[in-house]
Amino acid sequence: MSQPITADLSAAESQLGRALAFIYRGLNRLDDPARAGEVQTALSNAIAALEAARAAHGGTRAPAPFGTQSVATAVSPEIAAVIAAAVAVIIDRPHRLVAVQPVTAPVVPHLNVWAYEGRTQIFMSHKVR
Repeated sequence: MSQPITADLSAAESQLGRALAFIYRGLNRLDDPARAGEVQTALSNAIAALEAARAAHGGTRAPAPFGTQSVATAVSPEIAAVIAAAVAVIIDRPHRLVAVQPVTAPVVPHLNVWAYEGRTQIFMSHKVR
């Protein structure tokens, strides 16, 4: 049976709402490299809200759904979860997060940016499987 929707939210539900709001704020800034710090702050705030929601809910984790696979990642599981949520919002169709790794842009003085852009366009034109 479903519960009626009311204005009263539990502490865990309130923190989950805050986490979603922080994620939404970060998504609006993803296209602007100059605002990377703001995105990182929004994601960090989302993680803090998720931790607060977990603590308010009693600190117990729900069992993993059947068929769940781990993701190869070099970042914390919370960051990978936030990235997966952002991908789900942007793509809006079934997807699978395969790997998450921090990437640094090469800072080479003699880098030909036009060649780099050309390679990027070629890679982006290929179909992802």
